[in-house]
Amino acid sequence: MTGKDQLSYPELCGHIIEVWRDVLHLDRIEPDQDFFDLGGHSLGAVRAAARLVDDLGCDLSLRAIFEHRTVETLASAIMNIGATR
Repeated sequence: MTGKDQLSYPELCGHIIEVWRDVLHLDRIEPDQDFFDLGGHSLGAVRAAARLVDDLGCDLSLRAIFEHRTVETLASAIMNIGATR
């Protein structure tokens, strides 16, 4: 996977959806759906965060999954990682 700085916002949303589909074992996820409403739990959040860190090479915390519960909001948060540092 390419680093987060090389992806556009739509590409990043698509990658997050792919990760969530794998973690949640769902065929379809919309960008505005809530991770936890889709059946996500803390262990799933750990798996999703770890995979996104590995794939994107970004400094994403587990807390980010809890605070940014939709693909859209999580993608925005990931795009802004490092922007304020």
